[in-house]
Amino acid sequence: MEEIKIAQLDPQQLEKINDLEKNIGVTLVAYDSSTMPSQGSGAFESNNSTHNHPS
Repeated sequence: MEEIKIAQLDPQQLEKINDLEKNIGVTLVAYDSSTMPSQGSGAFESNNSTHNHPS
């Protein structure tokens, strides 16, 4: 089994994660995408921007 590592976040990224946690009431975990398996399962999506999805 491959090792999945927790991402190292800069202070600005960490602040954004903390704000999101407070707003939605959950604990978020950021993983290092370079250690994620790339099997195309659709369970993991890597991007560096925010997208608005219609509900």
